[in-house]
Amino acid sequence: MSIIRIISAILLLGVFITAHFALNKQAEWNGTISLLDIVTFSTLPETDIPIALPRTGIDGVDIYFRFMTSFFWTTLDSRNVRAHWQGNHLLGTLTSIWMLMLMEAHRKDRSGIFTFVTYFLEVVGELIGIGSATPLWCIVHLLTTLAPTRTNTTKVLSTSGRDLKALGWALIFGHVVPTILMLRLEPDGEGIASQQIWTIARLFHPVFVYFFYKIFAISSAKDPSSPRPSVNRSFYTFSILASAFFHITSMGFLLAFQMFPGWLKQVVVIELDPKTVLIPVPFWSPEVVSKVPFATGVAIFLQWDYLCSSAAIVIWATSLYLECTSLNLGDSSTLAALGKAVLVAVLAGPGAAAAFLMQEREATLVEASTTIVSEKKVL
Repeated sequence: MSIIRIISAILLLGVFITAHFALNKQAEWNGTISLLDIVTFSTLPETDIPIALPRTGIDGVDIYFRFMTSFFWTTLDSRNVRAHWQGNHLLGTLTSIWMLMLMEAHRKDRSGIFTFVTYFLEVVGELIGIGSATPLWCIVHLLTTLAPTRTNTTKVLSTSGRDLKALGWALIFGHVVPTILMLRLEPDGEGIASQQIWTIARLFHPVFVYFFYKIFAISSAKDPSSPRPSVNRSFYTFSILASAFFHITSMGFLLAFQMFPGWLKQVVVIELDPKTVLIPVPFWSPEVVSKVPFATGVAIFLQWDYLCSSAAIVIWATSLYLECTSLNLGDSSTLAALGKAVLVAVLAGPGAAAAFLMQEREATLVEASTTIVSEKKVL
């Protein structure tokens, strides 16, 4: 294992530990996750709309689902300006990261166990926070997957065109559609038109994605020839765009009151103070034990969820790119690529930066593979 992977795994472990305190423990300390309050949840926060979810018959599960419905409703309710902004900011990053995880899980040389772990950890991330699940997945990936050399680039990059096409459709039906339904349906809707039901159903979007992936993969024709290494630009482009859309809209609101004074209500301007939404609440501060309103606690949780997941995926992607360039594969400029990645992060978000670095990594490996094949033909 390369020293780059070891150092990156240590950094990712630090992110995971930070996420534990910043997300889970801080939410306990400030009262956001309080079992006594969760048990009494009967209506959506700040509304008289009853929480109407089908019962599972398991009290612990039913209570947790009521809490998650209240949690996500708080981010969907635009009256909670800060939590609503943080939720929007996180959504694009989550989608972008999920696409990168799927790409790696469905490489030709991946074991069934690694694929299962990928889907499992994404469900865990939905249930307890992707800020905790993402660094854990990145560590597993770095410790268990094959590192590139000058002779195995084809194996490292190997993907199936059929699988990629199936994954694309599976993402639309298993991830995008449930997300849109959660965002657009009414909270007091009934049956399949209930936002509450789709809020809980969407927590298990990895299960839907895998289900649809299997359907589309089985129904598609098999690849006619052995897979050749290539850059999966369409997949990475979609990952970049998913991150960019939500990043740009979120940053746009922060800049709106500066560019168009009077366009936003004063209460919104106060809630969207960049110092508040961009600088995280320190979980090591003595004030962390002070009880906060539920909406504020949700916003703080999402803020750290975004930061930890973003840090993890960028560390992971950077380490894989540097590992590739350290082998002197290809002619790409490392500093130039890293500089572009920083620019992409500023303009389109950290998820987009990670996707960009993975795309550059693939391009470098494909170039090296082509060069090696040409040299063999000459010999």
